[in-house]
Amino acid sequence: MAVAAHPDDAELFAGGTILKLRGMGRTGVLVDISDGGAGTRGSAEIRAREAAAAAKALGVRRVCLGEPDGRLRNTLEAQWKLIEAIRRFRPKVVFTHHPAEEHPDHGATAALVKEAVFRSGLSKLDVPGEPHRPGRIYYAVASATSVLPAFCVDVTAQWKDKLRVIRCYESQFFTPAGAKAGRYPGKTDLSTPAFMEAVEIRGRFYGARIRRRYAEAFWCEETAEVIDPTALGGERFP
Repeated sequence: MAVAAHPDDAELFAGGTILKLRGMGRTGVLVDISDGGAGTRGSAEIRAREAAAAAKALGVRRVCLGEPDGRLRNTLEAQWKLIEAIRRFRPKVVFTHHPAEEHPDHGATAALVKEAVFRSGLSKLDVPGEPHRPGRIYYAVASATSVLPAFCVDVTAQWKDKLRVIRCYESQFFTPAGAKAGRYPGKTDLSTPAFMEAVEIRGRFYGARIRRRYAEAFWCEETAEVIDPTALGGERFP
């Protein structure tokens, strides 16, 4: 399960990892805490269409909890909604924002996820569904540049497909066709060519950390166990 403040966040911080896990036969679900409707460009309706297209491209289900975009808070009401989703889909692990991210909605989501994951395992909680507690929370380093990753996922083989998924959000990110048509007025950091260059640079940077071309980086509060130490390393820059 990938839990994100807005549609498009999970695709940015874990799109390649989701594609890789799907290729390994895993199932998954995207949970958007808000609909992203308060963004400068586009609308909630446009974001919903784009989010559906992105989920289809990733091969996963998607749900939106309907919390207010731009005003996300770690409330018990929001936790109860997320707990219901956790109990419904019963994920083994959860990917989400790192608490150190700049956007207030992202930080609130990180705190919300941590508490909801714990409470979801409580048997006497008055939330529908059987108790279930995911085994790990993986926080995406992504834009939390001061954080040292606990591990990086090689997404070299998935990188081009990740970019195609991101481009489903034409209202949010720069695409030559969208810029030429001028369909979405208003300028944001995300809507510039420089932002997409930064996505590329970040992927290359973390890829270099593990001697691969592209990678996505994550941090975990617990020490993550390694099942097979001989699977680590291998040929450099294959």
